[in-house]
Amino acid sequence: MIDKNVYIFDIDGTLTPPRQRINKQFASFFVSFCSQNAVFLATGSDYKKVKDQITKDIISKVDGIFTCMGNELWVADQKVYFKNLKIPAEVNLWLSEQLYQSKYPIEKRGNVHFEHRTGMLNFSIVGRDVDKNIRSEYSCWDKDQNERQKIVKNFNKLFRHHNLEACVGGEISIDIQKIGSDKGQIFDYLSFYKTKIFFGDKCSPNGNDYSLYQKCEFKFSVDNWLQTASILKNIT
Repeated sequence: MIDKNVYIFDIDGTLTPPRQRINKQFASFFVSFCSQNAVFLATGSDYKKVKDQITKDIISKVDGIFTCMGNELWVADQKVYFKNLKIPAEVNLWLSEQLYQSKYPIEKRGNVHFEHRTGMLNFSIVGRDVDKNIRSEYSCWDKDQNERQKIVKNFNKLFRHHNLEACVGGEISIDIQKIGSDKGQIFDYLSFYKTKIFFGDKCSPNGNDYSLYQKCEFKFSVDNWLQTASILKNIT
């Protein structure tokens, strides 16, 4: 065991606004933080999206980046491992039915509802390809209607026999993976560190940070990157 703490950070809503670039001033501070601590990033997104949001300086300073809910690990811009996942036809059909049954206006939706990533499926009623204004609008609508929470709850009842589970991810989507192949697996990969300290924004049950949040010895559930920055400045 390494007698050292390790910091683990979600990206969307924790280090950056959802699907947006990290704030320049915060990025400069975070580079310095990464230079002095063991740091891993942990996201449901793929590596390409990480590079869209996080600066090259940060990517070069962190010890590794877990993408696709921990089903990929990248170190020094190289993929260290990956897991695959095949989604059964009945699951795809059921998700398509949720699209048809959703009461969110069809004219406001995009076209990319299924995004297959390494070891997981990202599903979105409103669509991965909508602009940030529609993303924000859907997020507010979803908070009122609890559409994603209801889909996740029903999914986890129906498809446990396929060894699959779903959780609410990011601002507009649902993450689906094998049971145990969620962000909680990251804790096990980093078990050789003395203490794991996690920052995330989807830390309640059915959120995609919940499994890792539960396991870590120290944890912070944040509302946005500004809160993350404030906490870090108080502990450094």
